[in-house]
Amino acid sequence: MTLILSQADYLKLLDQAEIINNTILDSFDITRKYQFGEGYWRHIQLRDGISLDISNYQQPKSFILKCHERKHPLEFLFFILVESEFKNLEFKTGEYFLSGSGMASECAVFEPSARVVEVAIHIHPNVFYSFAENTSGKLPKELQHLIRRWDQPTYERYGTQTPAMLLAVQQILQCPYQGFTKQIYLESKVWELVAMVVEQEVQINQGCFQINKLKPSDIDRIYNVREILLKHLDNPPSLIELARQVGLNDCTMKQGFKQVFGTTVFGYLHHCRMELAYKLLIERNMNVTEVARIVGYASLPSFSNAFRKKFGVSPKSCHR
Repeated sequence: MTLILSQADYLKLLDQAEIINNTILDSFDITRKYQFGEGYWRHIQLRDGISLDISNYQQPKSFILKCHERKHPLEFLFFILVESEFKNLEFKTGEYFLSGSGMASECAVFEPSARVVEVAIHIHPNVFYSFAENTSGKLPKELQHLIRRWDQPTYERYGTQTPAMLLAVQQILQCPYQGFTKQIYLESKVWELVAMVVEQEVQINQGCFQINKLKPSDIDRIYNVREILLKHLDNPPSLIELARQVGLNDCTMKQGFKQVFGTTVFGYLHHCRMELAYKLLIERNMNVTEVARIVGYASLPSFSNAFRKKFGVSPKSCHR
């Protein structure tokens, strides 16, 4: 039987959940156990009008959240991992959701999931307006639809995270700082992500950004291309072989991949290789030569040059 909760009951359950991580130095950052399954919900109040929520949970049963008409801030939601037996979910791994301010919908359905990891940014419209207004005191025309009256339905759109977005989200999840420095760092990453999504929104409204028009079956094949790349970072198939493996022609695969992920197949491969190299050097303290081999570089100088270009430092400086 599906559980039905009011918004008040839902928020009460969240507030009553056991706190599992909070310190005096980071009193603005509170992590609680997830009440409807396993995992946690982390709320970070960066300052008035700007908050960051990080969720990592498994939910064995579905429930429906019934809400009255309510004021909704701007929301930027990034899906890091979505595992579920339900194939008709509105979102999937690697996508983002943009919602403007206004009146939120009255009902939300939470389907059972094997695991969900997501990062949500919430910004009060007044705070967003103070950044976005131009010299005339108004928002640019291309962004005015993001801030609506509280009695108007919110604007909503899904999109695909670019490699730059994925990197910024990972930097939020792996924030190395504490206290005031942590607040500054996280807020800088929040605005970096907002800027990238807003720039796409501007381009869409100016007709300069091509919205994904691929068939659903082609999109699934493009995601299969990504999975193949991730499994074979050290020795990926050629473009022609990739296309053959997923059942697309070479041209459709290359154009479709850029539409879905905002970069070329090679650009995405390079991004993933460098990210893995950074983790291996920092987290596992592996030597530079071994890391270069793992991520598919036969030439150590070529690897070092690519790493320096990506992160601004040499790989040797990351090896402790």
